[in-house]
Amino acid sequence: MAALPAYRRILLTCGTTLWAFGVSWRVGSFSQVIDTAVVLLLAGILFHAAIRFPHSWFGRRPILALFGGFAAIVLLANEIRIGGRMQSEMWKFLQVLDIYAWFIGYSLLDRNSKDRDNFTLQLGTYQPFWRRETLPYKGAAYLRRIEARNPEGLAIAQIKGVKLLAWSYILNLVLIALGRVVHGYLGIPNYSDLLALSVQRVSFPWYVGWASLVSVFFEKILTYTIWGHRAVACWRMAGFMALRNTCRPLESRSIAEFWNRYIYYFKEFLVDFFFYPTFVRYFKRWPRLRLFAATFAAACLGNFFCHFFLDLPSIERFGFWKALAEYDVYFFYTTVLAIGIGISQLRRRQQRPGWIRGRLLPTSCVIGFYCILQIFDDTTRAHPIQEHFRFLAHLFNLVS
Repeated sequence: MAALPAYRRILLTCGTTLWAFGVSWRVGSFSQVIDTAVVLLLAGILFHAAIRFPHSWFGRRPILALFGGFAAIVLLANEIRIGGRMQSEMWKFLQVLDIYAWFIGYSLLDRNSKDRDNFTLQLGTYQPFWRRETLPYKGAAYLRRIEARNPEGLAIAQIKGVKLLAWSYILNLVLIALGRVVHGYLGIPNYSDLLALSVQRVSFPWYVGWASLVSVFFEKILTYTIWGHRAVACWRMAGFMALRNTCRPLESRSIAEFWNRYIYYFKEFLVDFFFYPTFVRYFKRWPRLRLFAATFAAACLGNFFCHFFLDLPSIERFGFWKALAEYDVYFFYTTVLAIGIGISQLRRRQQRPGWIRGRLLPTSCVIGFYCILQIFDDTTRAHPIQEHFRFLAHLFNLVS
C-alpha cells in the first residue's frame, strides 16, 4: 500500500477480504466461509437499496432498520426451537452477522455523501486486515478524509506511525513493570480476585480494595492505549493519518472530556449511530434537554445495546430475556456514565486560578469518578449487582 498509493483503497479491500475468508476458514469451517459470503452479499444489497430508494422508510432510516432488524432476528432466533445442527448453524450465522452489522452501518451512513465510495471500497473498511476489531474504527468517509494525498503526506503519516508503534511498546513495558510492582512486590490482589473474595465474605482491609481498584484503573488505561496505538500505527503506515484512539486522558478536567480522550473511536461510534439521530430529531425546542437526551441515548442505551448484542453466545445459552436481566450491572454502569457525561456537558466550566484549583482538583475528581464507576463496568455477569455495591461499601469501610 505504501509502494502503490494509487491502489491503496483497492489493496485494502483485497487484503481485508482475503483476511476475512482466511480467518473464517481457519477458526471455523467451510460453513463459516459461506456465512461470511452471505453476510457480505447482504451488506451489498442493503447499501445499494439505501442508495436506490432514498425516500423509502429504509432509505430514510437505514440505521434504525439495520439495528432494529438485527435485534428482531436475534429475538426470533431465541424463540425458534428447531434443535440439532440447524439450531447451531443458525446461531453461527448470526455471530458472523453480528461481527459485520456495525461496519455495515457506516456504509449506510455514507449513502448520501456526494463523493461516496462504491461498495468495493466500502468492503475494505469491514474489519480491516490490520486490526480485526469488534466495533469499527470509523468507515469509508473517514478514510477518504484522512488519506495521504501526496508523497510528503505519506511520509509524515508513516513517520508518525512508527513513533506511535514505538511508544506502544514502551507503554507495554510500563504495564508489565506496573503489574510486577503492584501485584508482585506489593502483593496487592487483582481486582477480579478481590471482588471474588468479597463475594465469599473473606475480609480484607479497605485500603487494599482501593489499591486494587486504582491499579486496575491505570492498567486498563494502559491496555486500551497500547492496542489503540498499534491499530492507529498500522493505519498511518498504510497512508491514513488517523487520530489516536487514546490521547492523554489523565489531563481531562471534565467527565465528558475524559470520555472523549479515553476511547475516541468507540465514543465516535456511539455519537454517529445514537447521538446524532437523537439530537437531530427530538427536543428541538429545549436545547439543554436535547443535548442531555442525545448523550443519554449514546452513552447509556447505545453503549448497552452494543455490548449486549455482541454477547450472542450468552443469549444463545441462557435465552434472550434471562441474558438481558443478567446485564443489570452493566446497565447501571451505562446509566451513571451517561448521567455524568450529560451533566458535565451542561455545566459551564470556569477556569479557576492556580494549578491546584484549576487543574489538579478537577482532574482528580474526574479520575475518582471513573475509578469508582469501573466497579460496575462488568459484562461477565459473574456476580449480581448487590455484590458490586457491597464491594463499593467495603471501600468506605461500611462493611467488614
